[in-house]
Amino acid sequence: MNLILIAPPAAGKGTLATELNEKYNLVCISAGELLRGVDPNTELGKEIRDLQSRRELVDDRITNQLMKERLMKDDVKNGFILDGYPRHMPQVGAVEEMLKDLNLKVDYALVLNVDYDTALRRTIGRQICPNCKQTYNMLTGVNAPKVENMCNDCNVELTRRNDDNEETFKAGYAAYLENATPVIEYFREKGILIELDASGSPEYTLEQLEKVIGSKND
Repeated sequence: MNLILIAPPAAGKGTLATELNEKYNLVCISAGELLRGVDPNTELGKEIRDLQSRRELVDDRITNQLMKERLMKDDVKNGFILDGYPRHMPQVGAVEEMLKDLNLKVDYALVLNVDYDTALRRTIGRQICPNCKQTYNMLTGVNAPKVENMCNDCNVELTRRNDDNEETFKAGYAAYLENATPVIEYFREKGILIELDASGSPEYTLEQLEKVIGSKND
């Protein structure tokens, strides 16, 4: 089973990808991780770091090439999840072409739907343990720390990401709507789109997905 995962900020995309990887042994391929994985001492790595330091988007030609090279590896044969890619319509054309070249296909494009206010609460309420990287959220009550601002396991003070603020979230959510809407419609017309309610728990999102896929395979 090969999947594309489309979601706004704080929809639980990473959590769902991890659960699918653990349950179905699907390889999760994140465009962001591919870019971060490039050796910073190479010319390409320096170019990527420079763009990221200026908060500029990396050119599609770089992302597309890294994605194709990753899809050529043997471990994708059991199934894969494209996380955060394609991000916009030009990348849709690129991924369709590379999949054709590699004799691969996407079975389903998953869209995680979550309303603005819920996603915002998840973002600004998110806290992370700097030691074990466990994530907590006081505002949503999902995995809230037993002691305010302290990790349950490590007993160290929780931190926040610099970009977990309303201004950054608002810009990211708007960009998602602008870029993802035509992508979603494209996959809807292809008949492979699955929309999931991601406003609840990660377990609920996975349960919905399994029910939909099960009904399609009956």
